Amino acid sequence: MKRQGQSLRRGVMVLGLLAGLGGAMAAEPREAISVRLPLAGYDLLMTEDNVTGQAFQLSRLPGALRGRVGEAPVTLEFKDQKVKGTIGTSLVNLEVKKEGDVVKAKGGFGGRPVTLTLSPREMTVYVNDCTYRLKATEPGKTYEGRRSCDSSLRPPSVVSLPDTFLAASPEEQASLLLLAL
Repeated sequence: MKRQGQSLRRGVMVLGLLAGLGGAMAAEPREAISVRLPLAGYDLLMTEDNVTGQAFQLSRLPGALRGRVGEAPVTLEFKDQKVKGTIGTSLVNLEVKKEGDVVKAKGGFGGRPVTLTLSPREMTVYVNDCTYRLKATEPGKTYEGRRSCDSSLRPPSVVSLPDTFLAASPEEQASLLLLAL
């Protein structure tokens, strides 16, 4: 009987310790671009040097992104409000402008036409034959809304942006969003 009481106390202590650690870890801010689509969800961990996630490995270099997204090698250069490079064998030729607190991008990305408008109030993106119309639920950080390629019965899409993303250049912000979506 005495042994069972000690085991129970130890078990309760271990559970309490684990719960405390879990709470501390949950309270720690996550520096990830979080994408929640109706049928998929993923996080892209963003550090000063890299952006990584499942099938997403990019190095953040001064004025460039290099690495892989899926099976495609990515080489993007940022210069004079332009993004140029390749995704796989497809060209990237994107013009990026920042007007006040609004980032706008337009051009070719991975061989397809794209447009992007990102402001603290909304995010509108046309990429891969799909238009995202997302309104800010937390200005400049979290956006929620529908995308044109989903039925109205599906839940909304949600995109959350970390502080590391917000500190990046407009060219890098546009490139990362287009790659993530």
